[in-house]
Amino acid sequence: MTDSTTPVVAGVSQLPNGTYDIPERDLALEVILDALDDASLSPADLDGLYMSAPRAWTPQKFFSTYLNHQLGLDIDRAMEIATGGTSGGHAFHSAVSAVRSGTIDTAVVFAIERNSLIETTGPYFEYVLRIFDVEFQSPIGLSVPGVYAQSLQRYAHEHDVAYEDVAEIVVKNRENAYEDPNTLFDEPVTREDVLESRPIADPITLLECPAPCDGGAAVVVTSADVAAAASEPVEVAGIGSHHAQSHLLMNHDAPVTELPAVGNAARKASEQATQPIDEIDVFEPYAPFPHIEAIITEELGLADRGEGVDACLEGKTAPDGEFPISPSGGCLGRGHPPLVTPLLNHVEAVRQLRGTASTQIPDANSVMTTSEHGHVNGATATIFRTEA
Repeated sequence: MTDSTTPVVAGVSQLPNGTYDIPERDLALEVILDALDDASLSPADLDGLYMSAPRAWTPQKFFSTYLNHQLGLDIDRAMEIATGGTSGGHAFHSAVSAVRSGTIDTAVVFAIERNSLIETTGPYFEYVLRIFDVEFQSPIGLSVPGVYAQSLQRYAHEHDVAYEDVAEIVVKNRENAYEDPNTLFDEPVTREDVLESRPIADPITLLECPAPCDGGAAVVVTSADVAAAASEPVEVAGIGSHHAQSHLLMNHDAPVTELPAVGNAARKASEQATQPIDEIDVFEPYAPFPHIEAIITEELGLADRGEGVDACLEGKTAPDGEFPISPSGGCLGRGHPPLVTPLLNHVEAVRQLRGTASTQIPDANSVMTTSEHGHVNGATATIFRTEA
């Protein structure tokens, strides 16, 4: 191989979002083998294994080593990456970079998550508290929805946005996802449903929160030459990442209504792909709350500051709109296993470009995905592309 090797995705797979009694190791084996089958490859073809590091409550430790044994692999590189919600994004980028440089030929990138293993009101809440400043913030009992509620309040205040209108982003995403058998929900919702659902952190309601669930996904990354046998390989045209000077709501001279990590990561991916962001056909962002999707729309330059919600209301972000956002339903429409969500976005991108997505965008030739952690303090962006 040479430095000009073109990385492609040759195979993808996912588990339906839901609840599983099966051990994580068995779920991982299932999605990995299914992705290899989709790529017309076998475990013997792998020389790289990349994954989101499992949650602390996952029973099996040394997870990648265990899977390496179970699959009978003889690999050059194995990585477990722990950066919260960007873990899958960074794991995928690491595999892409290794294939591009010729360090490895073929890698599988995967994530497994079983949130059903832990009680959300006890041990899980204690776990979440540790992501904040443990000396000054954790003692007051901050929550993730509480943090996003604060940024929503500020966003609505600064841009004169009605909370009722923000709910329409949830409506749009649930509509996009409900026919997909892999999603957590099986019916759409109305604006009234969203606004009248149980309050969680004022002004955020239950239906404006991403529903935690179990899930899994895998993506096979290889070179165009190795993928020749695959029916529809998809090029990884550009990748980018960025971490802003922030930790959750603690920012250095930056408003909580802007998410510079997303914009910077997207611009890097755009430059590498030599494709302007406004010429990309579909967007699959990691947006756990509705106003975050609106702000990401603004960060990408698709809407002016404060007009991300209007873009949804005007139909611009709908599947038949000017720039479709989250045709899969995203975090809000399909359910949200946080460590798996970045790879679910990648799986959706590949299916869009193959023409097999549940909510298919006609003639889609390029898709941008993102992942994030914290209050979108860090982000990755990836551009997938196929021949026009």
